[in-house]
Amino acid sequence: MGEFEREAVTPLWTGVFYPCDERSVEISGVMNEKPIVNKKMKSENAFQYYLLKKVGKTIKKYGMIEKGDRILVGVSGGKDSFTLLKILQDRKGFYPNQYELLALHVVFDIECEGRADPAVLEDYFVSQGYEYRIVKQTVDNGEKGPSSFWCSRNRRRVLFDTANRLGYNKIALGHHRNDVIETLLINLFYHSEVSTMLPTQRLFGGRLSIIRPLYNLPESDTRKFCYTHHFPAVSCRCPSQDETKREMFKRLLAEVEKTHPKAMLNAIRALENVREEYLPGSTVVDDIVI
Repeated sequence: MGEFEREAVTPLWTGVFYPCDERSVEISGVMNEKPIVNKKMKSENAFQYYLLKKVGKTIKKYGMIEKGDRILVGVSGGKDSFTLLKILQDRKGFYPNQYELLALHVVFDIECEGRADPAVLEDYFVSQGYEYRIVKQTVDNGEKGPSSFWCSRNRRRVLFDTANRLGYNKIALGHHRNDVIETLLINLFYHSEVSTMLPTQRLFGGRLSIIRPLYNLPESDTRKFCYTHHFPAVSCRCPSQDETKREMFKRLLAEVEKTHPKAMLNAIRALENVREEYLPGSTVVDDIVI
């Protein structure tokens, strides 16, 4: 059982629920179903089985989870973090490397469109039997006001501090394939560098690691999973400039996929198929800015 790390819960939610109800995609299964533990259950919930297998391959490929890991799951209240928490919880039923999970939601003391209601999240965590913490954080949003970068940095700091204080060695984040490709394009066009999120990243001399088990899942899968399980997810509509850039690339990639359905899959594979000999950096003789 988790606990609030503050004296009282103040209703702060001003977000918009995803339509995760009976009008959405219908797939067999209910919220309190048992974890899928073998192929005999494949026919009972084919989509969830597919996700567990897909995420399992990603976890194995990048060595994300080891026996005895204590994993802090960042739950923002969106569809992706709910999907991540559910999948990691279900995998505990049959995954050979046993691990611990703790769901962590961070509440900032500022008004923000799309912020989740901590009381709603607590009810969900309790009803599903999750270990959890909800931390309220007082922060200075600076002269320019909050932005997506500011929000991410401060939330990450709370995750790091909490993991260190409670003895968790890994932090799981719900970034998916679309996030990875969008970040690549933002860095390419706006920051003059070829870089993006990593599936796993060791920090502080290896004492803490960030893992992204949904790394190879398209956003459409997390949206469908949200519909299936009726998660109390909210849709954050961040007004910051960075988020506007991300939405722009999201629309661009959606258009590309209309003509080439495997475009995003090819893009994520390309990140591990870099031909450095065909990039100009390999031929630089003098580091002159052009």
